[in-house]
Formats: sequence, C-alpha cells, structure tokens
Amino acid sequence: MGSSSTTFLLFLLSLATLTLSQLNDVYFQHDCSDTSGNYTANSPYETNLNTIISRFATLTDFNYGFFNLSAGESPDKVYSIALCRGDMNQDACNTCLNYTATELKQFCCRNKAATAWSQFCLVRYADRDLYGQLENDPRTCAFNPMNASNPDQFNQTLNELLNELSAEAAAGGPLRKYAAGNATVGSSQTVYATMQCTPDMDQQNCSTCLNFAINEYQSCCSTRLGCRVLRPNCVLRFETNQFYNQTAIPLPSPPPSSTTSPSPTASFSPTSPPTSMASLEFPAFGFVFSFSHFKQHAPAQLIKFM
Repeated sequence: MGSSSTTFLLFLLSLATLTLSQLNDVYFQHDCSDTSGNYTANSPYETNLNTIISRFATLTDFNYGFFNLSAGESPDKVYSIALCRGDMNQDACNTCLNYTATELKQFCCRNKAATAWSQFCLVRYADRDLYGQLENDPRTCAFNPMNASNPDQFNQTLNELLNELSAEAAAGGPLRKYAAGNATVGSSQTVYATMQCTPDMDQQNCSTCLNFAINEYQSCCSTRLGCRVLRPNCVLRFETNQFYNQTAIPLPSPPPSSTTSPSPTASFSPTSPPTSMASLEFPAFGFVFSFSHFKQHAPAQLIKFM
C-alpha cells in the first residue's frame, strides 16, 4: 500500500476517534460569571466542585432529569442545579450532564459560578443556593441563519404554538415542567418546538420565564427557521424538523384520592425507546456531520442578551 493510501486511512481513523464532546460542541453554550469571584487551584472550593462533577458521572437516581446538588460546607460550599430535556432517558441524561459539567469547568476555569447549555441538558453551579430562584441572567440565543419563506404566516403559527406549550409546561407538576408539540405552517411546512422549566419553579415563575423566552425569541430570531433561547431557569427551542422524541419519559401516576392510607410509590419503567446522546451522522467516507436542523446550513449565530 502506498504512503498516500496509508496517510488517507490514518486520516479516516482519526475522524473515527472523534469524541462525542468534540462533536457536540456545536450545541454547547456557556457563561462564566464575573460577579461571584474566583477560586484558587486545589482549594476546598475546587475540591467540592470536583465532587459535584463526579456525581454527574455516577448518578443512579434518574429523578426525571432534574438534580439539586451541593457539596462541602460554608464558605466553600458549592451548589448545583441540572436539568435534562423531558424526552431524555437516564443514560442519555447522565451522559449529557457529565459532558456538560466537565466542559463547563474547563471553559470557566476558576470561576465560582457558571452556566452551560448543551443540546439535551443544562448545568449550573455557584457559591450560593440556586434552588427556587428565578433569575434573568445569564441568557443567550442561538439561531439558524435561514429565514422562513413566508415570515408573517410562520411567526403567527409559531407564536400560537409557543403560547400553548408555555401554558402546558408551566402547569406541569413538581417532577417535570416540559411540553413539546408541532404546528403546520401553510400547506407543506411543520414547525416543532419544546419548552421547559426547571421544576423548582412554581407555575407563576415558570410562566414568567417562558414568556421572557418568547419575547427574546421575537427580538433575536423572528422569522428564523430554528432558534434556541437559553435562560437559567427555562429553555425554548423550535426547528422545522422533529428534533425530540414523540413520547416524553413517563411520570408516575398520581396516587388515588383516598383518605385512608397512602398508596405505594409508583414504580418507574421507561416505555420510550433509548435516546442517543446526539443527533449525529458521520459516514466513513462522506464526512457529513449532521447536527439536527443545522445540517446543510451555515453555523448557528449567537446573541447574548445584556
């Protein structure tokens, strides 16, 4: 075999060994807080942060994709909140959380507080309790640069869909506040959307967060064929292809309205098919990396709200 053929095969092998985290960076967004200060290397705070990150790699309780963790004692205590998309199973959720938390610490080296959003999850950590706190920052918006062919009709249909999903997600219980759905634009196009809050938000705060997200979509990516609005307590996404599983991971049935004795806790048995960590295609000789709707288009553009 000639040297050129050998070199080409080695190149193919190098592509085949690309890690999931490298491929997934197209969806990864992060924010390093400048207001909480920094920690020093090998300090108790970093030890506690490493403890939090290691927990994401070994989670055994699915908890329907929401986690409220802490490690250490004041003044070096680290708090973390993490959320997986409502259609993710446990394996996909754990993989996303582990990847996102690890990447976040690397990107925000020495920052005590940071936030990251990946395709399937969000991770936050800080030196203060995050649970139940509705926050406006950080927030960002990533959009597909392609525009709808009939923007007025597209926006009207999309706004109606998002308003319906916002109400549905906010009305969700303490285990999950997630809604997904689609609507037909004209006679041939369909728009798909998901909206989700961290379930530590009550109905009013979730509704407030999602309404902010809708307003921000209208200002940053109106008429676009795809958009992600990313906030600390909620996320919004829409595309013109179905990027989510049709069936969310089922929640336990509510207990019967009996006043005599409580019923046993419902057992959990996922019924939806396993979900892969990322929507990726990489044929051996095609070198086509397909990231949901952003394939065949220019890279997503990013706006950070100030």
